[in-house]
Amino acid sequence: MSGLSAGQKIGRSVIAVFALGALSLQGGSAWTLGWVFDNERLIKDQLVAYQFDAPDDILSYVEQAGLSEEGALYLKTSLPKVVPSMEFGRYCSRDEPGIGVLGCYTLRDGRIFLFDVTDPRLTSIEPVVAAHEMLHAVWFRLSLDTQTDLGVLLEEGFAALQADHPLRARIVLYEDVNPAVRIPELYAIMGTEVSVLPAELEAHYAIYFQDRTKVVALADEVYRVFDTVEQELMALSDNLESRGAEIDGLRFTYEAESGALRSQILAFNEKASRPGAFPSRSEFESLRATLTERQNRLEAMRVTLQTKISEFNTLLEELNTVNDEVSELNQGINVTLRSEDELQAEDSTITE
Repeated sequence: MSGLSAGQKIGRSVIAVFALGALSLQGGSAWTLGWVFDNERLIKDQLVAYQFDAPDDILSYVEQAGLSEEGALYLKTSLPKVVPSMEFGRYCSRDEPGIGVLGCYTLRDGRIFLFDVTDPRLTSIEPVVAAHEMLHAVWFRLSLDTQTDLGVLLEEGFAALQADHPLRARIVLYEDVNPAVRIPELYAIMGTEVSVLPAELEAHYAIYFQDRTKVVALADEVYRVFDTVEQELMALSDNLESRGAEIDGLRFTYEAESGALRSQILAFNEKASRPGAFPSRSEFESLRATLTERQNRLEAMRVTLQTKISEFNTLLEELNTVNDEVSELNQGINVTLRSEDELQAEDSTITE
């Protein structure tokens, strides 16, 4: 999950964060309730999965995410459904601006719902979301003792992450919604997005993944899309900030010099209009030459200023293009921004 603050001066758009999946209570059990996994439940899961006529996209997620037979079972027994964007809010809802939800596991009926990602740059996230929600389905079938033991391992793996790892900020977003979600979300996220885990935790995930590196690679692929755009956005923003400061300074100098020269030219002309005001022709010519030279330098400064303004506005057009791309990406991950985040870079165009 990548986050970026909007720059008021140049209208930098926000790269929103997104939650791959969420849990939806929908009248279901409390977060602290652990479900005992017994033979009766397993038989029921197997029966539901066997009767589920999985569509091709769901079957492809099993392969793409590297799920094992066990992982495929818990995906299928959750009757996963890919939902068009216009209908998704009926099944999975989260209204916080700037956060996109791409899937949910409903505790009431044990269903998985997945947002239909149509942006071709982001479709690699779909198998990741499916695997993420599958792990939620698994979590609520584990005993309380198993959940407690896994919680220790998950915290150990989380503590080993780098201080600037995006998952650290992302978990805070989950906890802001409900503090009790920390461990269940760590379980789903670390299993699908973190490559290096404690050995015991890796062994646990091996039950549900035949090759967990596949799903981690897919998550990395999508995050690189956002990282690339974010880096481009920040580079353009920083460049424009620097150029804007340079233009402000040059404009101030130009206007001060222009005002001073205008006064001196008026004084020169007034003096020249009075016979005998200049004691000699050479003094007249010398002063006129000095003013002409300053006038030429001022014109050169004006040309330089205009060139820098044109370059600034060209870069600003590039920023607008990237801002449009950010908007498309945000829409692609089911994000609604606050109105103050939806800045328009066009408002910052510099003119003479």
